[in-house]
Amino acid sequence: MKLRALLSLLAACGLAACGNDPTKRGACDDGSCSPEEDSGRDAFVPASDAGHRDAQSASDAARAGDAAPLVDAGLADAGPAACDASVPPTLPSLALTTVVAGRDRLVFAAQPRGSSDWYLVHQKGRIDVLSGGAVRGDAFLDLSALVNQGLDANDERGLLGLAFAPDYATSGKFYVALTPNRDGQSELNRDLVLEYERSGTDPYRADLATRKTILALEPSAGNHNGGNLLFGPDGMLYVGSGDGGGSCNSDKPGTPQDPSSLFGKILRLDPNGAEPYAAAGNPFSGASGDARVLHYGVRNPFRFGFDSLTGDFYFGDVGQDSYEEVSFAPAGAKGLNFGWAASEGNASGTCSNRALRPGSTETKPILSIDRPKAGAQDGPFRDYVSIIGGHVYRGSAIPALRGVYLFGDYTGRRMGALRQCEGRTSPPAVLRKARDPNTTEPYFTLPMGATFVELTAILEDEAHELYMVVNRSSLLKVVPGP
Repeated sequence: MKLRALLSLLAACGLAACGNDPTKRGACDDGSCSPEEDSGRDAFVPASDAGHRDAQSASDAARAGDAAPLVDAGLADAGPAACDASVPPTLPSLALTTVVAGRDRLVFAAQPRGSSDWYLVHQKGRIDVLSGGAVRGDAFLDLSALVNQGLDANDERGLLGLAFAPDYATSGKFYVALTPNRDGQSELNRDLVLEYERSGTDPYRADLATRKTILALEPSAGNHNGGNLLFGPDGMLYVGSGDGGGSCNSDKPGTPQDPSSLFGKILRLDPNGAEPYAAAGNPFSGASGDARVLHYGVRNPFRFGFDSLTGDFYFGDVGQDSYEEVSFAPAGAKGLNFGWAASEGNASGTCSNRALRPGSTETKPILSIDRPKAGAQDGPFRDYVSIIGGHVYRGSAIPALRGVYLFGDYTGRRMGALRQCEGRTSPPAVLRKARDPNTTEPYFTLPMGATFVELTAILEDEAHELYMVVNRSSLLKVVPGP
């Protein structure tokens, strides 16, 4: 389809805007509560990654401030369903199939562009490769010396994220998000983004000598570590940073509302640029704030993703005691203030003596989920403790799911689905992680003998099909149900 005709079609049917803590099981920051209670448009216009354009060219264009095409014709030709925000999405029958199981502290997985291999991220510091249906014996990357191997089940630190450079096939560069937690390490409790390159002699091994520090926050409380990083459609590296930890942002008070601090932010980085790797076009610089900051006022944006068709940005922001959030930034938006710690969800004042940055306007979440401490007595998501942000489905295997954003929770029994259409958000549809004979709610059909309790990531492959990391042991694929 010609791009001009495609854009006309999108305008006519309104599709342009359609659309974590993995281990947060410990006591509240002050030790006083139960284990589950703590817990504008820019000049750069993202291009879809679906057409596999030359990634280095896209990166160079973004650094120069050039605008890139909004959508990829190949994706749009897949025929996304019309976007209707007036009602919850009608969900088709869905099932999960096993890609790999039996892993230890699996929290994330990623694929290099053009590869069918899965790189399995384990919280204890190891990345293994699933290739040709089998896990290779040698680790791709082993950072276990930085992570306590007696990692407590409640510990939020360790190896949490992985992103391959868009030009990984030629550059060999990839990036990890890590919070060392082994006593005696000079980087103890520092949230890090590190660059490595694969070995020049073995494509399934990383070269430890190529380590380069892209980001190093000062030591913090050891929780609310963010841990997600992802290359956006503009070729830049997006990083979520937590607020520094503690109850009501007590460890680094005020930092989420301060654009000069890197805590409590969505950062947009250019790893191929000059240190400190700030991407061109970010909203702050000099006296106004740190040039690496894109959005601010977040608590713990543990998992996030881009809509592969529109470039819109969605993230789950893990709440404290009362609310969990799904937040949204339209493609190209910059400098949005998401409110923490002056507000939590749609409520203000859950933390005392916290205020919005003077002169700023709060961007409210598109979905605020009440928990029992906020007074919720029922509702499908009242058992949420750490929301897991997901992706908008743009694959071809499940046509009825196209344009639907899927999210979940670390231990909550249900997942949710919504549509975002021209500034409006649909009510959420409900999907149980597993069948319950006492309700007629839709559910995932699971592999024989499998369970689905813990969710730590929702992933997207090159074909825009969705996967989930469950029970900190398995990678499962979302497929049509029976």
